[in-house]
Amino acid sequence: MNIRFIGVGTQSSGQDQYHSNMVITSHSGKRMLVDCGGDVRFSLAESGMGPKDLDAVYISHLHSDHVGGMEWLAFSTYFDKECRRLMLFGEERLLDRLWDSSLKGGLECIRTKRMGLADYFECHALAEEVPFCWEGIRFEMVKMLHVAGDQCNHYSYGILIGTGTARGSSIFISTDALFQPELLDRISQNTDVIFHDCETVPYKTHVHAHYEQLCTLPATIREKIWLYHYQTGSGYTPSEDGFHGFVVKGQQFSFHD
Repeated sequence: MNIRFIGVGTQSSGQDQYHSNMVITSHSGKRMLVDCGGDVRFSLAESGMGPKDLDAVYISHLHSDHVGGMEWLAFSTYFDKECRRLMLFGEERLLDRLWDSSLKGGLECIRTKRMGLADYFECHALAEEVPFCWEGIRFEMVKMLHVAGDQCNHYSYGILIGTGTARGSSIFISTDALFQPELLDRISQNTDVIFHDCETVPYKTHVHAHYEQLCTLPATIREKIWLYHYQTGSGYTPSEDGFHGFVVKGQQFSFHD
């Protein structure tokens, strides 16, 4: 299994980073896009891929740097007869909101037909605590608090990835999350590698885990962590602070499966 970070940046990142979206390639060669931000057409193309090269999409939450490219992807695959209908994975309530709150306005009407999400994608609505499999790879969603507010909370569904075999690797991708040390402690006990979103601005937005917060984790957890979804020019040196480092755009990671 291979994970390629086609982007490593934030909502406001430019071409040097792109949005934090990834492509997982299975042993069979099939590809799953993890999140589909507004600049995904460019980040995919820069990585030598397009809609025809994808087989599935996983959506973690509804911020535009994670779903802003879904309308483009839907139209691209629907109107191109050489494209297959992609499998779409996401938490069941999130997929309902993806259509009603993010996509319906642009995708609902084609000629005289009233369209739905299932007209564009092969939808797989997932229950929170039920793992799912794709191409022999086991996925488990992890509900992560992303934005905490008085009126409502916004959650993102990180993913634990593994084959379930004794020699296979276990990987965790946070997607977007606040600093949650107790949860990270539990996850790290059965995980080989952690990819965690990390803001590096001088102030804390209380939307992502900040680099300085992640530095307070025990060394046994930090040594498993690669950092992504960061701002450039921070001056931080992850390797000196016990992390693997910052993931760079285009970087690939291969794991036993």
